[in-house]
This record gives sequence, C-alpha cells and structure tokens, in this order.
Amino acid sequence: MKRLLGLLCIAGLAGCSDPQLGQLDQTLAEIRRAPGGKAPEIVKKLPEYQSLDYRFSDARSPFLSPEGVRENVLQVEQATSELAPDQQRAQEPLERFQLQALRLVGTLRMGGRHVALIAPPEGEIVSVREGNYLGTNHGLINQIGPREITIVERVFSPQQGWQERQATLTLEE
Repeated sequence: MKRLLGLLCIAGLAGCSDPQLGQLDQTLAEIRRAPGGKAPEIVKKLPEYQSLDYRFSDARSPFLSPEGVRENVLQVEQATSELAPDQQRAQEPLERFQLQALRLVGTLRMGGRHVALIAPPEGEIVSVREGNYLGTNHGLINQIGPREITIVERVFSPQQGWQERQATLTLEE
C-alpha cells in the first residue's frame, strides 16, 4: 500500500516539471501580431416601420365553427353549470394521474363498506372509498365491487359542454 502511495506521489510531482511556457508565449505573440481579419460591414439604414391597424377584431374568427355554434352557446353554458366539477374542492392524491396509469390491486370490506386498493405509477398503494376522486378527468368513485370499481368521469367538450362518462378499473390477476 505504501509503495502505491509513493508511486502516486512521484507521478503527481512529475507533472510539475518545466511546462515549456516559452514556446506558448512565442505562439501567442505571433497570433497577436497577425492582422485582425475583415473589416465589419456597415449596415444600411432599415426602412421605417409603419403600423397596420387590424379592423376585423370584432368579426367572427375564421378558426371557429360557423355562426350556428353561437346558438349552442346558451345550451353549453347550462350544461356547464349543471355538470361542471367543483373547482373549489381540494384535489385528492390520485387525481394527479391518468386513469389508465392507475391499477386496482385489491378490494376489502371494512365495517360494512368496501375499500379499494389502488397502485399509482409511483408504486405506493392508496386506499379509496366510494365518493373519493381519482384520474385527471374528475373521476368520482361510484361503486366498489369485489373485482372492479365503477367511476363516473366528467369530461368537457367544446361542442357539448360537460358530459359524464362511465369508466371501470378491474382487478388484475
């Protein structure tokens, strides 16, 4: 061990010998004496900017659906108010994940109520009950059975507003 340490010290000190700085100084002096290259080009004066007034800001956008859609706006607003999820509700931990990323790993019956065990992509198992939320589409757990859970998701569509759709998570074997 001492020999190895001694060899490392000798190798380290060998790097401290004369680095031939004279040759480096000579090369740098030659570079400094060389001409500097092309002279910079003079930029021509740019034309003066003239602003353009956009007169169609109040007109219908060409990227939206035809005028008939405006009649549906009232219907969409009503659907929005009836089925819109509660934005003031505190988000639950499993609402950060897509429903497809969550796995049902088991169900239990505790105190007369069913409890589902969900594994998120992070791997830590979370227990949920009916009335809990999961998934990014405001999924409300509607029913927990022995082999699956039924979820009601609320999804927004620009044409039809908020809509409910059923989804299930099935126990994997």
